Amino acid sequence: MAADPGQLMLLIPDALSPSDPGVTAWLDATSEVGARTAVVTDSQFLSMGTAGALGYAGLVLPDSIHAIGTDELVAAVRAYTQAGGKTFLTFDFAALTLNGDGVPVFPIPKSRLSDLAGVDYILYDKYLDKTTGLGPVTAMRSTLRELLVPPGKSAAYPPDAQAARSSAGVSEATPSLQGKARAAASDRGIPLLDAAGVAEHESLYLAPSVSDPGGARGFDPQQFQMLPSYSQRERAGASAKPARTVKIRYGRAFKGAAPTRSTRVALTSSTSRPLVAADDEIDKGADAQDALWPKAATDTGPDERHAYSGYLLGYLIYPTYQTEGDYLGTTLATSPDFGLVAGVNHYGAGQVMFVNLPLTYLKGRTDALPMHGFLGYFVKNVLDGIRLSAMPKAVPGITFNWHLDSKAAQAPMLALEKAGIFKNAGTSMHMTAGPDTITIGDGAGFDLDHNPTARAFLQRMVALGHSVGSHGGWIHDYYGNNANETNETQFLPYLVENRRAVANAIGRPSRDYSAPQGNNPTWAMTWLESQGVVGAYFGGHTGLGVTRQYRDGALLNPRLWVSPVTPFGNYATFEEFQDFNVPKTDVLGWYQALIDFDIAQNTARMVYAHPPGAADWMDVMKGLIAYANSKGKAKFKWYSIERLADFMDKRNQVVWSEARLDAQTSRITAAHPTSLDEMVWILPKDRYLKPTNVSGAAVANGGAYWLVKAKAVGAMNFKVKINPAYSGS
Repeated sequence: MAADPGQLMLLIPDALSPSDPGVTAWLDATSEVGARTAVVTDSQFLSMGTAGALGYAGLVLPDSIHAIGTDELVAAVRAYTQAGGKTFLTFDFAALTLNGDGVPVFPIPKSRLSDLAGVDYILYDKYLDKTTGLGPVTAMRSTLRELLVPPGKSAAYPPDAQAARSSAGVSEATPSLQGKARAAASDRGIPLLDAAGVAEHESLYLAPSVSDPGGARGFDPQQFQMLPSYSQRERAGASAKPARTVKIRYGRAFKGAAPTRSTRVALTSSTSRPLVAADDEIDKGADAQDALWPKAATDTGPDERHAYSGYLLGYLIYPTYQTEGDYLGTTLATSPDFGLVAGVNHYGAGQVMFVNLPLTYLKGRTDALPMHGFLGYFVKNVLDGIRLSAMPKAVPGITFNWHLDSKAAQAPMLALEKAGIFKNAGTSMHMTAGPDTITIGDGAGFDLDHNPTARAFLQRMVALGHSVGSHGGWIHDYYGNNANETNETQFLPYLVENRRAVANAIGRPSRDYSAPQGNNPTWAMTWLESQGVVGAYFGGHTGLGVTRQYRDGALLNPRLWVSPVTPFGNYATFEEFQDFNVPKTDVLGWYQALIDFDIAQNTARMVYAHPPGAADWMDVMKGLIAYANSKGKAKFKWYSIERLADFMDKRNQVVWSEARLDAQTSRITAAHPTSLDEMVWILPKDRYLKPTNVSGAAVANGGAYWLVKAKAVGAMNFKVKINPAYSGS
């Protein structure tokens, strides 16, 4: 195969199909972060040799789908990296070797790629069942933002840092998690460990095996996307503060003494290259300083250590191998108990980004944020690669999703309308349309078919440019609490009726959707896809931008894009903030930090709200809107779920490539079946001079980047030359 110098290689076993969901998970992730990947089998990699492999941009060594690696393959990877290759090494790649009888076994005494990783790992001969730990993953807050973790998806760590923040007026209360051993536990301030009864000097472990070399499949993160959500106060008669009970299944995890020899490394702050709006798009009335895209979404205050966190859950827990030895590379993430989680290390003339997490497994179980984040970091900061923006015209923004659950929302939504909250077009507004809300016959629903006020409201929202759709299944709580994978026959009619009522009200079938309680059975998603729905609110992959629905280890519904919710710590809605005493200033600060993050990372994240709580905190809503609109139209836009789903579907049809013209010059060529309009390529200036010989596009100045903006044409191309000052990452 001919090498493309801008393309990654994804190394897979000879016998694995390129259509395997573990492979497509990486292909989709690479595309969504703006890069391209060629699937390369072991035999192809060996036959191309080091010189041939160096013709590509980099090498991805995936977890879960390539656990067995021959000594010959490991040597070839080492030679490629030593000669200057850039390698992305993950978790259990080549964790097993073959003995003399051809039987897979763990190498002794450690992974054969420990020298590339920069630490010793897969120490099965030493630790046996305790080779893999299960615990929080930490990094500096600035680094997590570079890893695409938005504000609200991480929290200050360790727990006493949280306590200090709370005493200073920052409220980040934790949910109540129930576990049989909770009462006997020494409370470490980490709910998922406390609920398992893990004491101060203990850790959780997952036993690896030849069939599961990382042990990751012993703990299922997909359960998090199906957690019951808080029943909102807009319910008739629901005035009492509800209990927050979350039950976690720990699978095959077990307790043991905490490690004592794990790698200990220091974390350092991360910075991002500045990006500015294109010169020809900056609002003429905008202040010059305001036109700059920020260097990083710094949040407020000095940089500090954070850990990944989840909606309702507090600190999340992830499987990582124990690591030992001193790490001399740049540390990105660590485990408080088990050592190095991620870092970038020099190896010979090359570089290795080692990520000690089961990224493939996590994405297949509804947590794609780590895969996309680390892969995006590799492309942007290790490869200095050319990227295709995931935003229309490279303009970032926020996806705001309104959930209109019951008739109790009617007066508040009209009050919000009167206050001008809905003047900003582009949000998604979803209604549960039946006559009931909690139980059949309670009469608390919108009854949209017989509610001229609600029908007229939805029609006005469509006229303003909002995307109006269904909020699930006719009776909000009844559907949300009871629909499951086995009762399609009973509950599909509720989806059908809700969709019909909304379509009748707005005069056309709706194209985006959200589910009550975030409850999305697979049959419901398949039916929605068959009805022309292109985008949906999703309770999994939280904190990520628009993506496709990987769950149950597979890509489901490829024509349906999902918008994962981004929470603010344990909470996500105004009702939750109010009932759990989160200060207004913190909520507005989070919204502002999220806007800054989206601008800095050229992305959009989705948040949701209900009219009753939003109307109660009208000042916060107005503050959010004012801050967003102050950024200017060239830097920020409100997006509906439908709008971004349509764009991502169109973007997915772009075919582009890079061809080497000489040692310093390449030609980038792109094509689309209809039009490349709204597509923008981002090129780091420290690596590339200004593109020349541009056809079908225009070049704009983007601060530290060149922005190549395609015109409404079917094909475009340009030349680009390496900056003589470029010295590599």
